[in-house]
Amino acid sequence: MIDKTQKIISLLQRSKTMRIVYHIVFWVLVVFFNFILFSWNSEFREVTIIFSLGLLPVAILVTYFFNYTLVPKYLLKKRYGRFFLFSFYTLLAATWLSFLIVFFALIFILNKEASLDPAVLHPELQVVTLYFIVFFAIAIKQVKRAFVMQQEKSELEKNKLNTELKLKEAELKLLKAQIHPHFLFNTLNNLYGLTLEKSDEAPDLVLRLSDILDYILYRCDEKRVLLSDELANLKNYIEIEKIRYSGKLKMEVDFPAETNSLQIAPLIILPFIENAFKHGVSNYPGVAFVNIKLHLIDHTLIFKIENSKNQVVNATSNHSKGIGLKNARKRLDLIFPGKYILKIDDKTDSFSVNLTLNLEEQ
Repeated sequence: MIDKTQKIISLLQRSKTMRIVYHIVFWVLVVFFNFILFSWNSEFREVTIIFSLGLLPVAILVTYFFNYTLVPKYLLKKRYGRFFLFSFYTLLAATWLSFLIVFFALIFILNKEASLDPAVLHPELQVVTLYFIVFFAIAIKQVKRAFVMQQEKSELEKNKLNTELKLKEAELKLLKAQIHPHFLFNTLNNLYGLTLEKSDEAPDLVLRLSDILDYILYRCDEKRVLLSDELANLKNYIEIEKIRYSGKLKMEVDFPAETNSLQIAPLIILPFIENAFKHGVSNYPGVAFVNIKLHLIDHTLIFKIENSKNQVVNATSNHSKGIGLKNARKRLDLIFPGKYILKIDDKTDSFSVNLTLNLEEQ
C-alpha cells in the first residue's frame, strides 16, 4: 500500500514537472517569435529585445489570469457579465502596459540617436502581437481542458455503463432464481396431485419433468438458447398441464415446425403459460380453455396466449399482477430493451397476452 502511494506521488510530481517544462518551452518560443517579428526590417537589435522581453511578462500575466481566474471562475460557471467586464479591464490594462513599453523604447532610441524602421514602433503592432499571443495561449489551454473533460466524461460514462451492466446482471440472476423455484413448485404440485389419484400418467409426467429439470439446470444459465430447445421445454410443460387437467381443459397449441437457428432468452415465455394455467384453469368451475399460438416472421416472434377466467375468483385478485408476469416483464426490460412489445388484455371472462419479440440468429 505504501509503495503504491509512493508511486502515485512520484507520478504526480513528474506530471507537475513536465507541465512546468512545457510552459517554459512555450514562453521561450514566444520570445523568439517576438524577436523575429520586431526585428523585421530593423537594424536596431536592442529595441527589438526591449519589445520582445517587455511584452513577455504582460503576456504571461494576462494569459494566466484568463486561464486560471476569469475562465474557470466566471466563464465556465456562466457568469458572463462579470467575465466580459473583467476581461475588458484586463485587456485595457494590457494595452496600457504595451504602450508604456513602446514609450520606453522611444526614449531609448532618442537617447541613443539610433535609426529604426517607423513601422516597428507602431503601437497597434505591439497590441495585436500581445493579443495574438494571449488568445493563442488561452486557446491551447481551453482545448486541453475540453479534451481532458471529454476524457473524464467518457470514463464516467464507461464506469456508469459497467455499473449498470453489473446491476442488470445481478438483477437478472435474481429474477431467474425466483422463476426456477416458482416453476418447480407448480410442477411438483402437479405430480403430487397425480400420485394421490394413482394416475397411470404419473410416469410420463416424471419423464417430462426430468427433461425440464435437465433443461433448467444445464441450459438456463446461458444468456441465449436455441428457440427450438425453448419450445421443446414449453411443450413438455404444456403436456404436464394437459395430463393434470385432462377432462376439464380445452386447449389449442400452434408452434412453428421450423425455427432455423434463432435464439431466445431461456424461460422468457414460460411465465405467461404458467399464469394461464394457474389463474385460468385451476380455479375454473367448468371446462376451461387455453389457446397458445406462436409463429415467426423472419426474425420476429409473435406469441399469443388466451385463457378463460373465473369471474368469481378473479374479482378479489388481479390476474395481471402475479409474480410470474412481473418477473417476465422485468426480464424483457433487461434482456430485450426496446426490442419487444407486450400487450395484456384483462377482460371480464378471458385474459390474453400478446408478445412481439425481435430475435437474433446463432
